[in-house]
Amino acid sequence: MTNDADPGRIIAFTSDHVVGNLPYGASKGALDRITLAAAHEFAHLGVRANIINPGPIDTGWMTDEIRIAGSKQTPAGHLAGPEEPANLVAFLCSPQGQWINGQHLFSNGGFRTAL
Repeated sequence: MTNDADPGRIIAFTSDHVVGNLPYGASKGALDRITLAAAHEFAHLGVRANIINPGPIDTGWMTDEIRIAGSKQTPAGHLAGPEEPANLVAFLCSPQGQWINGQHLFSNGGFRTAL
């Protein structure tokens, strides 16, 4: 490997929306632990691993009712679109994000499920 080679990143997406869906919740919990372990297991190779919890992302699946209710639960008064978590992924993959490793990052605009 040359100095210019980029060994790679592992970026997983997780969720807090697991109540009422045990299999989904179990899979997300396992993914979280595996990703954090990978940060340590692959550190000697220069690979960084992080988990992003983007909160509710409006990708077209939301009804108006869900969108309005969710928007009331963020300080900015709106939900994110797919570009917000994509921006964080781009940062984590950039040289500026190289120091971030083994982290569970919340990129949810301050979303809270209860106010």
